[in-house]
Amino acid sequence: MKKILFIAIWISVCVSVSVAQTRIILPDSTQITTNPDSVDLLPRQVPQGLDRDHDHDHDHDHEASFDTINLVLPAATVWHLHPRSGDRIIVPMDTLKHNFQQTMLADGYSVAGGYLGPIGSPFISKIFFERDEAGQFPFYDVYKPYNKTPGQQLFYNTHVPYAKLDYQTAGSRQLREQRFKALLTANFNKRLNVGLEGDLISAKGMYKSQENKHNDWSLFGNYLSDRLETHIFASTSTIKHFENGGVTDERFIREPESVGQQFTTTDIPVKFTNTWNKLKTNHVFLSGKYNLGYSSRKDSLSQAEFVPVASVIFTSHYTGQDRRFLSHDTTNVTIDGKTMQRIDQFYPKTHYNTAVDDSVTFSSFKNTFALSLREGFKPWVKFGLTGYVEHEIRNFSMMDSINGEMGRGKHRENSVYIGGILNKQQGDNLRFNLQANLGVVGANLGEMKLSGEVETGFDIAGKRTTLSGQAYLKNTKPTYFQKHYHSKYFWWDRNFGDTRRVFVGGKLHIPFTNTTFSAGVENLQNYIYIDKDRNIAQHAANVQVLTARVDQNLKLGVFNWDNQVVYQTSSNQDVIPVPQLSIYSNMYLKALIVNELTFQFGVDAHYHTSYFSPGYEPALLQFYNQQEKKIGNYPIATVYANMHLKQTRFFVMYYNAAAAFLKPREYFSLPNYPVNPTMIKLGLSVDLHN
Repeated sequence: MKKILFIAIWISVCVSVSVAQTRIILPDSTQITTNPDSVDLLPRQVPQGLDRDHDHDHDHDHEASFDTINLVLPAATVWHLHPRSGDRIIVPMDTLKHNFQQTMLADGYSVAGGYLGPIGSPFISKIFFERDEAGQFPFYDVYKPYNKTPGQQLFYNTHVPYAKLDYQTAGSRQLREQRFKALLTANFNKRLNVGLEGDLISAKGMYKSQENKHNDWSLFGNYLSDRLETHIFASTSTIKHFENGGVTDERFIREPESVGQQFTTTDIPVKFTNTWNKLKTNHVFLSGKYNLGYSSRKDSLSQAEFVPVASVIFTSHYTGQDRRFLSHDTTNVTIDGKTMQRIDQFYPKTHYNTAVDDSVTFSSFKNTFALSLREGFKPWVKFGLTGYVEHEIRNFSMMDSINGEMGRGKHRENSVYIGGILNKQQGDNLRFNLQANLGVVGANLGEMKLSGEVETGFDIAGKRTTLSGQAYLKNTKPTYFQKHYHSKYFWWDRNFGDTRRVFVGGKLHIPFTNTTFSAGVENLQNYIYIDKDRNIAQHAANVQVLTARVDQNLKLGVFNWDNQVVYQTSSNQDVIPVPQLSIYSNMYLKALIVNELTFQFGVDAHYHTSYFSPGYEPALLQFYNQQEKKIGNYPIATVYANMHLKQTRFFVMYYNAAAAFLKPREYFSLPNYPVNPTMIKLGLSVDLHN
């Protein structure tokens, strides 16, 4: 009842506020860059010289001609913020007219992914190049699709107050899976925007002891003028995730008829119950940029325009995180003549005898000072240049053995980095982005990251074809939790060497055939991973990973067939296991009915070849390289209908449809973790604006 009341109040507020009107302001910065970690860099920047009072529908049409935007919403401009340089990265609004159903599934985050079943559970991409490097707090990494950081936050500048509501539901009342997302943002004047965003997940889980809850809230805002650009972001996130260790008898999934009795999914035996992981994360981020420049007039009759020449940037970011692993599954059992708590039987070692209660904490305070020279303030200035210095202080806390007794140990470390960015964002024939980062003092002394991206374009059959390349060279230090971790079941203190990574890749996009080719190869030395015994390990020798991908979309009238095919190979499958072939295929009919309703009906499937996929360890909240069971050669398919009418999107889906006729049923996403059985899922999204 409380949740229903909350949703009703939120909708009322959004509708009320959206009636009001204010003015639009496009971003003033001419230094609109891109995500430095993406091959898809260098989006077109807003043309210089545009007046804020001109027709902004035209401005967005210019951007849409270069970016894949299904529906442009002229009421807002949206961007990410580079956390070091303060540059704004323009992105399209979330206004997809079709394939909306994939945005609300865990399967939709990758061509091939592994997760525990319900939405909100730990997730790992089975495409190696989609994985990020280990963070300083690795327990949060497994929730990547649901995380919110300053670099991922969207900032807005709105013509009218804008609100967006998303709701997803599946399952019966006792096992219901729900997600509710809400956004409300508005400009108070030409320069100031403030917004509030919430993301609530409540999944009971289709299998025993699988419930998880996410409560994420964020407050954000920006103030933009010719001279001063500021952004602020504050968020709090809590996760409570019940663990069951996976099912213990796969017959209940693969061949339910062989069980010889009636049962529901909650009757399927699992390793343990009354066990859970709890996490909390807080972020506070502030970015300020002061632009130095001069006023210029095109002629005596025109209004003076500010031309930025250089900028002084300061960013500050505080992060506080903690994780706790508890279990009340403490009934005494006797295994091989030894009495122990029930959950202890699944672990070869215990480092204390009481009930499981492991906890770790982490905090970081990072400050960056940067100077930048703007590209294009004079015709002969063909590139932009940014230099920065960054200081970070980190604090860690976890259990430790102190004078022979169990206590709590603390550790503090400092790191100072210097770095630079050289980029060219303007022009059609050549654009590039070169970055360098070097640890010069403290725990990351000697760490080095060099990366570069380049893009060129040319016309084929009257359409713009783009060719881009990317490369990086990295020498990274192991994180503190990779070197040290203490808990009831796992305890290590290691002295690892630096990890060295070299990558080269490229991408070709051919718009008139709707084809994209991409490929990359990486060499890794001293790669750190969790081995089959669930212990941290480092592989000293070189490992090569090769990936080739083709995205091909076909269309004939109302018939559409979209395909994503990824080929991967690893020189050492014990260290970096990958499926050889991963496919996402989506076949559908799409039509516009009475010029208002976009209707899409289709069937799609995720598939990958069989391999020793990563296993999941609840006590570590990490994935590891298991060698006991292969996963794959089974499609996770859906039959769906998607509808879009004005500002409303809606879908209905029959999930895991292949399980209704393919036997044996092998719908395991990870070893011992099946995805949800066949079920109906519903989703709704409403944009509220004038």
